[in-house]
Amino acid sequence: MTTDPRAEGYDNVEPPRWLSVRDVLLAVCVGLVLAAALVLLTPGSRTHLLGGTDLRETTVVAVREGAVPDDVDKPRTTYDLSWSDDGEVRTATFSRAGNPDREAGDTWSLWVSPDGSVVETTSPQTTLLALGIGLPLFVLLIGLIVRWRNRAMAMAPLKEADKIEAQRQRRSSRS
Repeated sequence: MTTDPRAEGYDNVEPPRWLSVRDVLLAVCVGLVLAAALVLLTPGSRTHLLGGTDLRETTVVAVREGAVPDDVDKPRTTYDLSWSDDGEVRTATFSRAGNPDREAGDTWSLWVSPDGSVVETTSPQTTLLALGIGLPLFVLLIGLIVRWRNRAMAMAPLKEADKIEAQRQRRSSRS
C-alpha cells in the first residue's frame, strides 16, 4: 500500500526556488574566474587581449592537412601565412581544427602579433566579450538546469501522491 507523502510531513516542504540573486552572483563570479583561468592558460591569449595583435591582411602561403594528435578522426589544418610590415615580409603558422577553408594564395584578415607568435581570427574586444559575458551566461544556464532538475525531483513525490489521491476519489465515486 502506498502512503501519502503529505502524511509524512511533506506538506510543508516547498520545492527549491529558482535562482536567487545570490545564485546569479555566484554563477557570474564562477564564470569570470573560469574566463580568467582560460586567459592565463591559453598561450597567446593575454597578448591578444592586451592589444598585442593588429589586424593584418595576410596571404596563405601553404595549407597542410593533418589530424589532431592521438585522434586520427579529427582533422586539423595548418596554414603558413605571410604579410608585409614596413616593407619587411613576416611569416606565421596558424592551426585550427577542421578541414581547410582557405587555399594557398587566398588573403585572410587576421589578428597577428608583430613577431607572428600569436594569430587570432577575432578581435580582442570580441574575444573579451565572449569570455566576459559568454562564460558567466553558460555557468548560469548550467545552474538553471540543475535547479530545474532539483525542483522536478522534489515535486515528484507530491505529484505521485496527487495522482494516487485522484484515482482513489474516482474509485470511491464509482462505488
